[in-house]
This record gives sequence, structure tokens and C-alpha cells, in this order.
Amino acid sequence: MKSYDQLIIALGYCIFMLIIFFVYFKYPPKKINYFYGYRTRRSMQNNETWSFANKYAAKLLINFSIYSLFIPPLLYFLYPEYNSIITIIVHTTLTLSVIYFTEIQLKRKFKEKKNQ
Repeated sequence: MKSYDQLIIALGYCIFMLIIFFVYFKYPPKKINYFYGYRTRRSMQNNETWSFANKYAAKLLINFSIYSLFIPPLLYFLYPEYNSIITIIVHTTLTLSVIYFTEIQLKRKFKEKKNQ
């Protein structure tokens, strides 16, 4: 596959994921469910944690996706033949890191509320 094609595929992937995350941000789940939203034991404790976790995770996902848009053009000059695979790996890693960061925020915010 040509390096230009790799660039188009990688940018297309990043834009597609950004659109999905924007829809998630714009239309967050209203009620706790097992189908749609940020679902962990901590986030599903009550409606307040559910709402906070979904808003926080959606913002992080959008931010990480925007940052990911800079990866394909950079890789086009550094590793053009591996552009799409590196972009997908980095973007997936950033997406999975949202779980870690959101859980930390949930722990901080709702630990403070328990102590009050």
C-alpha cells in the first residue's frame, strides 16, 4: 500500500472515531444501563457517578481523538509504510487509557463526597 493511502486510511480512522465520540458526548446515556456508556462498577453505583463518569470519559475521548489527528501527518514523514497500523495502535491505547483516568477521577470526586 502506498504511503499516501496509509495517510488517508489513518486520518479517516481518526476522524471516524472523533465523530463516534462526539455523538457519545452529545447524546450521553441518561440512565444506568448495560448497553451504552461508560460502564464500570464504580460508575454504575448511582446516577451521580454515572453522569459524571460518562461526561468525563466523553470529554477525554474527544480530546484524545483530536490529538490523534496529528499522528498520521507526522508518521507520513517518519514511517509512511506503517502509518495506519501505528495510528490505530496509539489511538486504541489512548482510548483504553480513558478507563484509567476516569476511574481516578471517580475515586477522587466521590471519595471526597463520602468524607463530607
